[in-house]
Amino acid sequence: MKRSFSLRPAQQLTGATTSTSALRALLLGGLAVLGTAGAALAQDAPSVKAKQADGQALWLTVENPKQDRMRLDVVCLTHDTCLMTETNRKPSYGSQLNFRDVPAGKYAVMLRVGREHYRYNVEVRKGQETTISVPELTPAQTPEVVASATR
Repeated sequence: MKRSFSLRPAQQLTGATTSTSALRALLLGGLAVLGTAGAALAQDAPSVKAKQADGQALWLTVENPKQDRMRLDVVCLTHDTCLMTETNRKPSYGSQLNFRDVPAGKYAVMLRVGREHYRYNVEVRKGQETTISVPELTPAQTPEVVASATR
């Protein structure tokens, strides 16, 4: 959340002490600390990007500067089975999930980094060639999309 503060011009008061200028300095110092703390927190937050590179694969990249526990699960929703589970604490992680050799059906790619949760729904269709569709990565968006997080 962004907040902006504007200080009123100093009023000329008879008998004003240095406490007004000390208070002003304290307020400005507090605002400066809050601004840098917000930037530091933003740098420590995980960054998750997903990209559908071709008709059969989903690419995930995770920047995890705090090295929180990360867990990746690929679940077949059609058959209620877990195809893959992976956990690590790497500061940077990338994976290409290829759906070429899995049966047609609906799948969920679920990623948890610390307290953040991400989910991508994948539908695998079979024909002459396997194709996937990921509704969260629609063509109207840019090729590389940052996932939405929920807590």
